[in-house]
Amino acid sequence: MPTFEYKVKDSKGNTRTGTVEAADERQVAVMIREAGGLPMEIWPVRGKTLRGPGIRGWLIDPIWTGVNIKQLALFYRQLTTLLGSGMSLSEALDSVGSRMYGRFYKIITQASAHVRDGGRLSDVMCLYPRVFNRMQISLIRAGESGGLLESMTGRVASYLEYEISIRTQISKIVFYPFAIFFFIVITPHVPALFLSGFNAFYESLWGSVRVWLPWIAIGFVALKFLLQIEAFRMVWDVIKIQPPVLGMMAHKIAISRFCRAISSLYVAGMSMAEAVDISADACANVFIGNSIKRAIPSIQRGNKLTESLASTRVVMPIVLDMLSTGEKTGDMDVVLTKVADYMDDEVDMTIHKSGIVLFIILILVAAWIVLQMSVGAYSDFMKNTTKESSVR
Repeated sequence: MPTFEYKVKDSKGNTRTGTVEAADERQVAVMIREAGGLPMEIWPVRGKTLRGPGIRGWLIDPIWTGVNIKQLALFYRQLTTLLGSGMSLSEALDSVGSRMYGRFYKIITQASAHVRDGGRLSDVMCLYPRVFNRMQISLIRAGESGGLLESMTGRVASYLEYEISIRTQISKIVFYPFAIFFFIVITPHVPALFLSGFNAFYESLWGSVRVWLPWIAIGFVALKFLLQIEAFRMVWDVIKIQPPVLGMMAHKIAISRFCRAISSLYVAGMSMAEAVDISADACANVFIGNSIKRAIPSIQRGNKLTESLASTRVVMPIVLDMLSTGEKTGDMDVVLTKVADYMDDEVDMTIHKSGIVLFIILILVAAWIVLQMSVGAYSDFMKNTTKESSVR
């Protein structure tokens, strides 16, 4: 069935754009009027062959995509604003793309050209799965089909902004181990800085670092590639949720991501089974995600979401209790949002407590290292003093 792009005035007088599949332009106009809108422009889209990232897609992208999450969030937020102002999608992509740089600029330019030739934005996004995940593509595709692209880009922007806040909180905790590691590496060479100057300090430090630094780089790259293997990723993600404090934090973060994703997808009009399937991938933990996906057949058979998720044994009881309330009242979309907000608060509290505990532990580790160095230096001083006394 052909695809058409349209520009329409809604009941509030706002100009909106979108794409829809229909037999002809007359059917598109009828669909728009039935939805309460006034068609302004309707034109058929023309297909165009797209090229993906090629060898880069499996060789470089697993290590570095060239597009970070902050760029993505800014892209979607700006696109939402421009679409809301009445711009067509191709014009909005041109405007947003002019503010981007690097690889993301090339991707947006490709998307703009494809849309201008009658294609869909989601078609280009599918070519870059490392940049645009399944959830983003699903929401954008739903917006293109239903004429709600502005709303869907706004939802994606909000989700990515939430993801940035989670990563920021995690980075606060990760900072402490890196600080202690830096302290351990630097401290043994500090005497050379005061006794012999900066050059001696640099030579001493580089002499010890260059031995193991290449191995760290090789290990990092190897880990990135190994994490692309599902069996290895499964084991890795199981290990992440095992430690008493940090494991519980990782578990809550995964469930929080799942709740936020399913809230966005279900409210966007997806079936519950499809929303659960996509949201399970969004939780960024293969073990928990695959466990949640075991609930999909039960949901498709008509069983309640709470009952189906309870059988997976990875969703917290408090989350199941809140979802059960939504099923009883019929306000599932509202409850899903509240569950996501509750899990966000839980993650915030867990990260805060974990940060305090980890900070205290690492301070004690640093104190122990300083004590060992002091005792070692004192022992060497005493040995040298004893030798000098015996020589005399």
